[in-house]
Amino acid sequence: MFNPKIPRFVAAALLVGFAGLIVGSTPLTAPSPEIILDVADTTARPGETLEIPVYLSNCVDTIAGFNFWVQLDRPDIMEFTTAIGEVIDTTYWICTDWSGPDCIDSVIVGPGDDWDFIHIDTNEILIGTINPSGALVENWEYLESRSLAGMGYDLYVVGIANLPAPPMTPGIAPQEGGILIKLVGQVYDIPDSMTDRTVNIVLQTTTINHFGFSDPHGNSIGVVCDTIPDTTFWRCLQWAGDICLEWAQVSGPPYDSISIEGYDLFCYLDTSIVHVFDGSVTVGWPILYGDADCDGAVNIADLVYIVDYMFAGGPPMPCLENVDCDYDGLFNITDLICLVEWMFPPME
Repeated sequence: MFNPKIPRFVAAALLVGFAGLIVGSTPLTAPSPEIILDVADTTARPGETLEIPVYLSNCVDTIAGFNFWVQLDRPDIMEFTTAIGEVIDTTYWICTDWSGPDCIDSVIVGPGDDWDFIHIDTNEILIGTINPSGALVENWEYLESRSLAGMGYDLYVVGIANLPAPPMTPGIAPQEGGILIKLVGQVYDIPDSMTDRTVNIVLQTTTINHFGFSDPHGNSIGVVCDTIPDTTFWRCLQWAGDICLEWAQVSGPPYDSISIEGYDLFCYLDTSIVHVFDGSVTVGWPILYGDADCDGAVNIADLVYIVDYMFAGGPPMPCLENVDCDYDGLFNITDLICLVEWMFPPME
């Protein structure tokens, strides 16, 4: 998606190392990362729809494009919120072998190349729900997310700040700790008996075409590419003196001969430039309203506990959410009245 570039911290690291040799007492430190991508750790209740922030720190470059792929390791607990949509895929082909007016063989080409015919396919996909409101990419021109597996347990997110046509939309200037995007997920109504209630949200970085950042010039940040020889190994199965009569291809040593047919481009993420942190969602137990002492039951002992806390300097509330009737994060006399009316409704 993006063109790789050579890491710029290499020269700086060499200068730091040289200075350390001269001074002697100056400790050497690892270079700071240029990009940090961090999925938040959060909590949820059974049946809750929640937003999961993904935080970004870009310390050097302006970010004008990104793509990342996240996966859930507990499809029995939650999924990303998705909806069925349609996408139209158009491919362009050029015929490489004609038999009269009929094409016998063809290859796919780019839309800007010469082509002989096109194929248009309509496919159903799962479109993921993402919320850019208040995030760093709120005004970006292109944002898309979909489940590559088609099951809702993964989400591939792509963003481009500025498309070719006007207007000109800037990228994300260097900053720290801003919310890049918010992922939307749905927690299942899991049973109270489930003890392991944490879902890990894993960022995939090994599949390099599904992870990356670019600057406004289209240069990839943190991706390093090397050329490696396309090597084939051969082992002789039958010798006649120094002459091999029969060869067999093998995967590696031991071998008698090798052949090199060109070079392959191998790209990987430089983890000294880009730091990635996975996130998690821990699902709590359902709120048991009125259970002030958190013993799993609602009875008169809870009202005694509440009154003792409010008017006699008793111990603090261990489960504030259980007695916060108006959901304001506080506990006062209105919550006490609400709980009394809930526990002892008036007779009709």
